[in-house]
Amino acid sequence: MKPSYLRYYERYSYRFLARLFADALLSRGRLRKLAIAHRQADYLRLARADERLLALHARINRHLMAAREQWSSYDYGEGYFYQSLDAIGVRGMRDTTARVEAMNLRTHVAGRRVLDIGCNSGFVALSIAPVAAHVTGLDINPHLIAVARDAADYLDLNNTDFSACAFEDFPARAPFDAVLSFANHSTYDGNTRQPIERYFQRCGDLLAPGGLLLFESHTPQHEGDGLQHVREIISRRFAVREKRILDVGSFLDRGRTFIVAVKA
Repeated sequence: MKPSYLRYYERYSYRFLARLFADALLSRGRLRKLAIAHRQADYLRLARADERLLALHARINRHLMAAREQWSSYDYGEGYFYQSLDAIGVRGMRDTTARVEAMNLRTHVAGRRVLDIGCNSGFVALSIAPVAAHVTGLDINPHLIAVARDAADYLDLNNTDFSACAFEDFPARAPFDAVLSFANHSTYDGNTRQPIERYFQRCGDLLAPGGLLLFESHTPQHEGDGLQHVREIISRRFAVREKRILDVGSFLDRGRTFIVAVKA
């Protein structure tokens, strides 16, 4: 995100739409162009938004700017948001609504205490919070956690808790009823420090008996042959209830393996 973008969120201007169009033409790479297109579409919708939503977008874009200046790890959102959240008018690289529906996620987490590992901006966690007992989200990027907290406040969701913390460093707490492991058993940016065996052991340790592990793989291109090994580890530690390939959402969503597994 460019520093000059921020002033357009402090005071709405249609000139910004033309600026974004020009920036998209000059940008290289499919994902970067897509991020700018999403920002442009969201900004256009803000012309009809109330002051409260405008203020939220100003705050969360300040967090993105802070991340650009202070956070050195890979930017999954390419300058905008990696996840979408319809309730606050944000499009992202990955379609949260489509993913939640395809996984039947609200049914799986209804009435449960949920842990979302590597929650990014927390938009998946916020999408399921209305039906869950409580949702805890973890991400190592403190600026994305700030986005999640601001969005939770805007949506008046008081059953969420977001922590800027690596999964490896997450302090032991009361067991959860569901753990969301969505493409965080290993990471593209290399920030996962623990072996995969230890990762899934810890997932199990944090689950109450009968608790659910809800797993989503990386894309087939990124996962490669390693997915079979991951599936074998899950099968050894949990009872697999469901396994299928997702075919909804954006090109970054489709083709991923989704598994529902139960702790014995």
